[in-house]
Amino acid sequence: MKKCLILFFSLLCTACMAPEKMLERQGITTIIGYDLLDDGTYLGTISLLQFDRKEEKTSETISAVGTTSKQIRQSLEQKTSHDLTSGQLRTILFDKNMTETRGISTFIDTMQRDSSIGSLIFLAITDSAEDIIKNKNYEEHPEMGSYIYRLLDKHERKEMLINSNLHDFFSSLYEIGIDPSLPIISNKEGEAPYINSVALFNDDKMVSSISLKKTLFIKLFTNRKAFLGDIILNIPVETLEKKGVTLAEKPKEDNFNITIHPIKHRGSVELSKEDEVKLNATISVSILEIQPAVPLNNKESIKKMEKILGEELNKEFGDFLEELRKLNTDPIGIGRKIKSIRKYSNLNDKDLRQKYSTLKLKTTIKVEIKRTGAVD
Repeated sequence: MKKCLILFFSLLCTACMAPEKMLERQGITTIIGYDLLDDGTYLGTISLLQFDRKEEKTSETISAVGTTSKQIRQSLEQKTSHDLTSGQLRTILFDKNMTETRGISTFIDTMQRDSSIGSLIFLAITDSAEDIIKNKNYEEHPEMGSYIYRLLDKHERKEMLINSNLHDFFSSLYEIGIDPSLPIISNKEGEAPYINSVALFNDDKMVSSISLKKTLFIKLFTNRKAFLGDIILNIPVETLEKKGVTLAEKPKEDNFNITIHPIKHRGSVELSKEDEVKLNATISVSILEIQPAVPLNNKESIKKMEKILGEELNKEFGDFLEELRKLNTDPIGIGRKIKSIRKYSNLNDKDLRQKYSTLKLKTTIKVEIKRTGAVD
């Protein structure tokens, strides 16, 4: 009797086993890109890793046209003898035209519903997703999917990017009071693709882009542990003279150039009055380079330099905030702070954006020089 039961359960377990997947038959998708075509359809391009010993190449790229991501997937399946798998998908690219005119939420919502795709895959914008993925001019990285993943992963680990994965994007997209942002990858002939700038969104549509330098103002108020990057400021020599800062040598140009390295930072957003928001931040820095040289060998000279740097960053930040308001985008999350106040907690997205556009924004950035480096 026992032998019969053992045989029965053995057969039962065998019947429940998943179908065998041979490695040689798998086409492992590492990256997928979408481009909007002139007729309103989409071009989907993927890079596949293949392990068939009969094949000379370890990777290949294929493209297909469709009106939805599912239709594109079916067409891609028809163009390869491999079984397409998404378990190793690490990056999704969208072209700017699609991002600006159609939005991308429909496509990434489909990805989010796929249980084989993790929520930490990277999202990025580019001029042409097909050109990036099919880039064969850069021989050092023949498989673009792996290269793009390493590029974005490095910047993510060093906290140099904001909202760069699927989870972050959806969190900002569906939360009222903050807008998402994504990195923009550029592609030049004979060069490896690189992160050129950052896309700003209103809901799921791209409205503009900013330089990587300006992302420091977003990270300053959204992520206390983020890497702000070295800050390079070009200040008129006339400004230093007015503040009583003496140059150690006669300047060859009209500008004073200084590079500072943030050590730590903290920022806060406060609704002080009904129509006034205070954005206060403090950045502790070390000085890496100064041209022309300035003697910073006493507390008085350091205090003067701190004030000059603070005023310069404050001016740039004020201009940046006005740029954001004109675009009607809020990557810092000022609207989120407003909505946290009880009297504004019931505001919908439209009303909150209207409130955001009429606010008085008061900015204060304070710089503390902790190390003066070799200028002493």
